[in-house]
Amino acid sequence: MIQIHSSQQVHVTPELAGDWLQHNIFARQRTMRPRHRDTLVQEIQAGRFIQGTQIHFVRFRSEQLLVNGQHTLAAIEKSGIPVTLSVLISNAETMDEVAELYSRHDNHLSRSILDAIKARDLHNQIGMSLNQAMRVASALRFIQGGFRRPDGSVCRENVLADIQEWEEEGNAFFEAIQRPGNDPVLLTKAAVLSVGLVTFRHQEVKAQEFWRQVSLDDGLRMNDPRKLLHEFIELTRVKQGPIMRGGNVVTSAYVARATAVVWNAFFSGTPLTRINVPDPNREILIKGTPYKGMKSA
Repeated sequence: MIQIHSSQQVHVTPELAGDWLQHNIFARQRTMRPRHRDTLVQEIQAGRFIQGTQIHFVRFRSEQLLVNGQHTLAAIEKSGIPVTLSVLISNAETMDEVAELYSRHDNHLSRSILDAIKARDLHNQIGMSLNQAMRVASALRFIQGGFRRPDGSVCRENVLADIQEWEEEGNAFFEAIQRPGNDPVLLTKAAVLSVGLVTFRHQEVKAQEFWRQVSLDDGLRMNDPRKLLHEFIELTRVKQGPIMRGGNVVTSAYVARATAVVWNAFFSGTPLTRINVPDPNREILIKGTPYKGMKSA
């Protein structure tokens, strides 16, 4: 194993690339994308790969960990053709610093929120599964998009901070909806979970009572709003393209507002026999929370 002790240009042979991949890989590295690697192999073989492309190692204790360049090195090894790379060396005092450097990279293939959560072990820090943490991230982006669509402009660092900020609400929601022997995945879609998180933040006691029964439907009467939402979620799928339900197009915005309509009835103690969402583009109203909606024009 060859150690690099300063940032420099290195003539990387296929053998050296393989050695680095074997001995210097970051344990929380994302899974190799063979399609992306093979695209780089074609670029190398065609002579189009840019000489001097940067890869990045982080020196942590006695280790030297690769935080950017996995696909580049794999392509060099597979192509059998040497490439000159710019090798950047950074230092880190903790594994969290290593993970932060890793998650900031965006070269060639964007690092997703999933990659960043996994790299920082964020899900375990907040007591969630990786899937649950991802669901919370999606729901928070949906909230930031006005409960209409995910807000893709929110930077990754802010999304990771937001997940931690909503740790208690997220864990409370997932605990409330758990059903023996069944994973209520439809309840964790962004359009539904977004409303759930807000209700747990501002009305925890009522939210516990509401979401547990929405998930279980344990002896609920027909006019109980929670039973109506349980059936609505089970029967409604949010897909690409127009799907009509009661004369309305079922979009994520529609589902969020339908969920809020049911919550509002429960919060007010009003029976409900039908979900009515006149305008899914209107500001959302979630009673007992700061989301006050807007009056009709």
